[in-house]
Amino acid sequence: MSSIPHQHSSTHHPVPARPQGVAAAWLWGLLAVAVVTIFSVLGYRTLQAPVASGPVSITTADTTSVVSVAGNRDAEPLSSNPTPDYPAAALNAGLEGDVIVRLQIDANGKVSQASVIGHEGGVDPALDKAAIEALRQWRFQPAMRDGRAINSVVQVPVEFRTGR
Repeated sequence: MSSIPHQHSSTHHPVPARPQGVAAAWLWGLLAVAVVTIFSVLGYRTLQAPVASGPVSITTADTTSVVSVAGNRDAEPLSSNPTPDYPAAALNAGLEGDVIVRLQIDANGKVSQASVIGHEGGVDPALDKAAIEALRQWRFQPAMRDGRAINSVVQVPVEFRTGR
């Protein structure tokens, strides 16, 4: 068996240096500050779902917000808001699912528009209709920016569970 001859090079090609020490630490610190700044400017919401009692469970997730700058907050639903009625045909059929609704909230805390933007589990127009009808009645503490009430948009998932 013969081999193909090749030339060995004795020249050394240097490997580019990676950032070391202070420069690398400075870059990581800058990245951390950028991430914290983005979250503090945009804020964040945590979803909480109160559970209805009895064999039927219909829950809606309330949004809560963290006030990141004095006078700023996201729209917050009032605790007295109604929960949707479980449509009888869907309940009898054992249909379960989540309806995700986008609400536009005006500066007075009233829902100005509601639309279904997604589903998880069973999809039924009756569940969509029940969620929309209840959520249109909701009232909110309006979103605030620089101490002034503003229009805003929130997403509310509505769970329909039979409890069977």
